[in-house]
Amino acid sequence: MIETAQNGSAQNEWMYGALRADGPHPDVRDEVMLFGQFVGVWDMDIWLWNEAGQQIFHRPGEWSFGYIIDGRGIQDVIITPNSEGSTKPGERGIGTTVRYYDPALSAWRAVFIGASTGTFIRLIARKDGDEIRLEGGDDQGELVRWTFSDIHPDRFHWTGMTSSDGGATWWKEQEMAGARRG
Repeated sequence: MIETAQNGSAQNEWMYGALRADGPHPDVRDEVMLFGQFVGVWDMDIWLWNEAGQQIFHRPGEWSFGYIIDGRGIQDVIITPNSEGSTKPGERGIGTTVRYYDPALSAWRAVFIGASTGTFIRLIARKDGDEIRLEGGDDQGELVRWTFSDIHPDRFHWTGMTSSDGGATWWKEQEMAGARRG
């Protein structure tokens, strides 16, 4: 029988403890390390553009990655300050991606939830040469392509492309440069 806690704080700790893993599961260790290499905290430089190519956002952020679900997946949390510079809960930009390796697909399945923006994106991820490519779509019918590139133990680059016309044309919506903290 699974034991449950009685109060809210203890229940949260129980839930986070059940979700968290200490490392990759041995059955999928090599596959999990595709995203496992990012486990830790990263200081980010973040840019956003509109469809006309005009920069609409440039701020620092924080992106944290950790092992989850018995080491078969990776979850991240990305935090950005709001326009006044606040990173307080309820005022900041915050989102999370849950990724897990699907052996039947020989690829990763990923879901991004932008809690502060209402964004919901489903993606499939694969290694593509020295890069990691995630492709899918959002709940507004737009296509999305995310790419991790220039990947090193202490830094990486990330680009988010969007297509509003079924993939005929793409525009750069977001770009981030990450530096490992500590």
